[in-house]
Amino acid sequence: MVYLNHICTNYQKDYIITNMEININNPIFSVEFNKTTKYIDVDELNIKMQEFFYDKSYSNNVKEYFIGLICVSPGFDEFFKPKRPRYYEDKILKARGLPRPEDIHLKHRFSCELKLDYSIYYPSNKEEGYDIIAKFLLEFLEVLKYPSAIKTFDKKKFNEDMKTFFIQVGCSF
Repeated sequence: MVYLNHICTNYQKDYIITNMEININNPIFSVEFNKTTKYIDVDELNIKMQEFFYDKSYSNNVKEYFIGLICVSPGFDEFFKPKRPRYYEDKILKARGLPRPEDIHLKHRFSCELKLDYSIYYPSNKEEGYDIIAKFLLEFLEVLKYPSAIKTFDKKKFNEDMKTFFIQVGCSF
């Protein structure tokens, strides 16, 4: 195998596998989270996750894997429902209303959202917060149904690697 510019090529089998980018950035939290370190904690977890998954690939059809976290106080719960999982093989979103008129190009991107339990996540410290995210995410991934367009995605290997990642960062679940 030869690694070059994030591309892993296996010349014997004559195909190219590109690494997958994973992202849990930009969580949706209610306003009281501004008084906590939760945004920083999730950003640190995101960086660790990106480093762990840096050289991994689970399908040629998924180059970006975005995980959205939602945790809002009970009064806002009904307004923030997780969106269904989506896969974009190749889509251009028109950037209306943004300062720059650039379009957003989504190519081989899978995105999903999950909701964390406010009553246990909000009062948690950093380590407990990681444990809660790990527990909810691993349970979510076990039952997640991937769109048929990415049926080649190696769900079992991805879930095993995700569990290994959380163990590596010190989670107990």
